[in-house]
Amino acid sequence: MAWEASGLDSLESHTHLLHAGSVIEAQNIELAPSTPKFLPHTASAAPAVTVTELSGPLAAPVTEAGRVLSPTTAFSTFPQFPLLPAELRLKIWQLSFVPRTIELHTRRTHYADDNRRGGTPKWQSLSRNPAALSVSAEARAAALEFYSVALPLAAPLARGQTFERPGDLLLDPDRVLYLNLETDMVVVLGDLQFARLTRLLDWFRTKDIGFGAVGRRQAQTHGKGLRRLALSVAPWAHESGARTLGAFALTVFANIEEFVLFMYTERMPPQSWAGGVCLLQDCEDDDYYKRFAMERGKQFREGQGWMVVGKRAMKVVDIQFVDGW
Repeated sequence: MAWEASGLDSLESHTHLLHAGSVIEAQNIELAPSTPKFLPHTASAAPAVTVTELSGPLAAPVTEAGRVLSPTTAFSTFPQFPLLPAELRLKIWQLSFVPRTIELHTRRTHYADDNRRGGTPKWQSLSRNPAALSVSAEARAAALEFYSVALPLAAPLARGQTFERPGDLLLDPDRVLYLNLETDMVVVLGDLQFARLTRLLDWFRTKDIGFGAVGRRQAQTHGKGLRRLALSVAPWAHESGARTLGAFALTVFANIEEFVLFMYTERMPPQSWAGGVCLLQDCEDDDYYKRFAMERGKQFREGQGWMVVGKRAMKVVDIQFVDGW
């Protein structure tokens, strides 16, 4: 297309074109058609695209100083996060709250125990609280809304003391384990002590909360309590283990939505475990699982699967202790 200037006094004598912030004076200049920067959403206007398959991984980013960054280093930060809208930041925090597997352990009951000091169960744990609780005030507020139950933990042992010392376990007000009763799986290590486990589940029921129609938290008179529970197979591996578990399933475990037996039989976590994450994993190919399934485990079978405990059929797995978050 061409524009012609008919005279200095003509309105069309000068046409100013704005292109990338610059003014181009066009007079008697013919402009060639150009491809628009943003294509319309039509199939006919879309140009042909050639896809080239990469023969190897992308090169790692390089800084101005010439230092090659690993993918973990290059993409582990997002400085623009505080600039996002508050609603979007809150949504991102909420998506980071994933179901966890939390371990609890305690020592054997001793005649010198004093259980008259309050009604809070006394437990220890090497599981770590969600990282969002220590990031910022905004992240902590969102995490506390999700992990709404804070289980007080017993005071750590003094130097030279063993966990099997007699006497009452004192609670430490500065040591709590935050959890979500609906999503988190609580793993109780060791042998079964009926009174202690019952007190723990009753305590969870008193801390159960719901959400009202306007989104505010409202205390429930009779909460469901903990939904997911895992226990060691050790206290059930006897001739009447299935009958005993069946009685528990109708009473203490009636509201449990996911019940798991794991093959780990020790009352304490491994000494090599510094704390962090517990993982429940399938162990059907392991020899000890096969021995259990062919011997003591037969009594827990119902048809082709495991017996129902709580709301659904139980699972038999193994537990893995992993350092880190």
